Amino acid sequence: MAKTETEKILEKRRKIASKLTPRPIELPSHKWRCQVMVDGERLSAVDEDPEVAHATVLAMKAGVIKRKEDAEGIRAGNITLSDAITAYIEVRENVLSPSTVNGYLEIKRNRFPDLMAMKVRNINQTALQAAVNAEAAKVGYKTIRNALGLVAAVMSEYTEVNIKRIRMPQRRKKEHQYLEEAGMIELFDAIRGSFVELPILLAVWLGLRRSEIMGLCWDAIDFDTGKIKIQRTYVRDKEHGYVLREEMKTEASRRTLDCPGYILSKLEEYQPDPSKRAGRIFKMHPNTPYEVLKDICKKNGIEFVGIHGLRHTNASVMMSLGVMDKYIMAQGGWSTDYTMKTVYQHLFQSGRDDSTRKRDSFFDNISAGINPNLHTELHTDDKQP
Repeated sequence: MAKTETEKILEKRRKIASKLTPRPIELPSHKWRCQVMVDGERLSAVDEDPEVAHATVLAMKAGVIKRKEDAEGIRAGNITLSDAITAYIEVRENVLSPSTVNGYLEIKRNRFPDLMAMKVRNINQTALQAAVNAEAAKVGYKTIRNALGLVAAVMSEYTEVNIKRIRMPQRRKKEHQYLEEAGMIELFDAIRGSFVELPILLAVWLGLRRSEIMGLCWDAIDFDTGKIKIQRTYVRDKEHGYVLREEMKTEASRRTLDCPGYILSKLEEYQPDPSKRAGRIFKMHPNTPYEVLKDICKKNGIEFVGIHGLRHTNASVMMSLGVMDKYIMAQGGWSTDYTMKTVYQHLFQSGRDDSTRKRDSFFDNISAGINPNLHTELHTDDKQP
């Protein structure tokens, strides 16, 4: 028997309700009740839509509203932007990464102070432009763009907003730091034997992000096949502590790389007892490699480019060796529409093996204190049949 329109709507709402936490309960009247405990008190909201009941109790829990009757005013935008961001995070907290939540909270604390105190319904194009103008004197284009993107997403739940008409500050090209060949030889020699040698090698040789290095666990290292799985990150949560997460920055960030013998041997030396190879490999604070690297560079007269600068160095090396862009992007875990459509559909193993051979040959020379001369090696390869 065909379902009526009402039955289809009720079934759809039941599916939605089953995915929400706290879970809305369907009443005999086909309305939905959602409850949450706050300081020992049970707060409850009832609505014909389970999502509305769910959002209402979360707003109560966050202290944005105190009773169900306030919800109508909130849906009309009678809420400050600061409180609206709080509610926005609360509703999505289970599906947002800790670093994303932390980023949203930082925007709430530090960006657009005048807007944060305004009621959402009173924020217009003029107010948005004035807020952007004020921020332009303090921070750059990217920071403002990210903050404005959050504001637009939050406001869209209450009112129409068009940020395309907002005039943004001029984008300034950022010059990223990286090491030249001589600097890399000096660095490899200076870090040899240091307790941060491995994190630094993973950044410059394999192009790993800091969060990926700190989130690396022993079960991700396959000593038999020489593979390393990048599948976890170690990132800040909203309490400003650090947590190990299975979620990656992007889907392309989850990848398996060929791990060179030089690094595998260093890993074996780092923990010689296989029975103790469990959990995170580097149990130091995430800022430690950066600070120690800074001291090492200062003492040895090496240009300091930071951990992320070593990642840029890796990409520059791969490019100079003539490795195709798509293999560089696959190794580094960068993701774009182009990457999805071309890299993952046409990434041949022969090309991956060639890029791995070139990379390991280069860094083997670096580790031995030999200047490999990027351009000579590149042209020599070109002459081979």
